[in-house]
Amino acid sequence: MAQIIIDTNILLRYILRDIEGQYLISKKFFTQAKLKNIQLIVPQIVIFEIVFNLNKFYDFDKEQIIKTIEDLLSTNYLNVEDWEIFNMAVGIYENNSIDFVDCFIIAKAQISGAKIFSFDKDFKKLTKT
Repeated sequence: MAQIIIDTNILLRYILRDIEGQYLISKKFFTQAKLKNIQLIVPQIVIFEIVFNLNKFYDFDKEQIIKTIEDLLSTNYLNVEDWEIFNMAVGIYENNSIDFVDCFIIAKAQISGAKIFSFDKDFKKLTKT
């Protein structure tokens, strides 16, 4: 099975359906992945870019961003790198007023048993480090 790493713009076109031609092309890839003809790999950075873009350029509120990321994580035909960390990070993000990147760092530390070294006060609120 061919493995294909997808970029942020592929997922954004599929999510937003704002550029019809690009949406239709991305939809074909997703259909092929659903049929298990290809494997779509989503790198970590793509999830961060999606959160950033939806917030900054598409005026998605926090609930819309959470739903979008949860939908991506629950899709069985996407291979999201560090799925477990992102899944935990979404829960932290949902219940706190901190950046999604910080939520990911907290989740990664909790899963790996590591401590966080940072000057950011948000970490002190949510961790024992």
